[in-house]
Order: sequence, then structure tokens, then C-alpha cells
Amino acid sequence: MSRTRREYIAEVFGQEPRELAAIRAAMTEPDDQISVPPEDGRLLQLLVSLSGAKKIVEIGTLGGYSSTWMAQALPADGVIYTLEYEDRRADIAQAHFQKYAPGKNIQIIRGRALDTLPGLSAKGPFDLVFIDADKVSYAKYLDWAEANVRSGGLIIGDNTFLFDAVLDERTGDRVRETALAAMLDFNRRLANPDKYLAMMFNTGQGMTIARKL
Repeated sequence: MSRTRREYIAEVFGQEPRELAAIRAAMTEPDDQISVPPEDGRLLQLLVSLSGAKKIVEIGTLGGYSSTWMAQALPADGVIYTLEYEDRRADIAQAHFQKYAPGKNIQIIRGRALDTLPGLSAKGPFDLVFIDADKVSYAKYLDWAEANVRSGGLIIGDNTFLFDAVLDERTGDRVRETALAAMLDFNRRLANPDKYLAMMFNTGQGMTIARKL
């Protein structure tokens, strides 16, 4: 059987540095095995490099996998603020950053993102916001990102196919109506050419990337 396009991309461009493979392998709990795939991590790293982003906000830390990918392209004076609701995951990510991203300024903000984001606004404006957290809140996360990303900065959302629920706008076993409504709103708003230069990419679960005008 021939490879699919995504399988080819993963094989050729998804090579994982040893430290990134170690982070993914350490996330053994079933609910923790939801990091971006290596090729998507490489894409995030590329976007940080191309945009010259120095101040990054990540909503949804998990084990620190995507943060570490982005940190590899972070300049010496750059910083990543990564938000995590669960203390257990935040502790795991902190250990990973100390071991696999030494010298990188990655700061974990603990607590519910909708509660901690307002306090982070004073540190903005930001160059890049990466959203990979609870899908029900995507539209609210976008509200914050729109107000706190600089002109020319990037807003990136992962899982924007929402397990293909956005294709026919119907929910299934894995998707609630509130999550579907939030994701449809998220994608439609970023598709607005008066506010963004944006595109949705056919990654494993979809990634919407927008440059704020």
C-alpha cells in the first residue's frame, strides 16, 4: 500500500530530536498522549523562526512537548509563557524543561487559563499565541489573543478540524455542541481577510494559522 501525503510528510520532515522523543515517551497516561505529532512540532518551530517571535503564549502545556519544539527556535532574549490547568502536568513539564530545554526562558502559569490570561496581558503585546487546550473555550481564547497579539503577530490553533466535526458541522461521540460552536466561530473569525492573513492546514487534526493585520 502506498503512503498517504501526511505519512510521507511525517516520515521525511517529522524526525524527532532525542529530547523531544523522550518527552513524548514519558507521557504514558492515556489522557496525556495528546501532544502534537513531531511534524506539527517542526511546523511550530519553523513558524517561531520565520516570525522572529520573542514573546510567546501557549495555552495548554501538557508535558511541555510543543513548548520545547518552539523553544528550540526562541532567541536568547525570548520567553514562552505556557498555561496549564493541572498541577500534575505542570510538574512533569517543569522537569522536562529543566532537563531538555536548559537555558530557555519557559515560564509555566498554573491554573485555569481563562482566569490567568487577564493577568498575563500586562506582559504583552505578544508575538505569537498557540492555542491547544479545551476546545469549548477556543473562541474565548481567541478573544484574548486578538486583544494581546501585536499587529503582524501570529495566532495558531491546533485540532481545528475538531475530529472532523467541523466538516459537516455535526457532533459525534467525542465532540460536544458547545465545542463545535466554539471551533466553528474560531475558524470563521480567523478567516476574516479584513483582520487576518490566515490559512487552515491539513495536519493530523488541523492547524489554523493567522497573521494579525
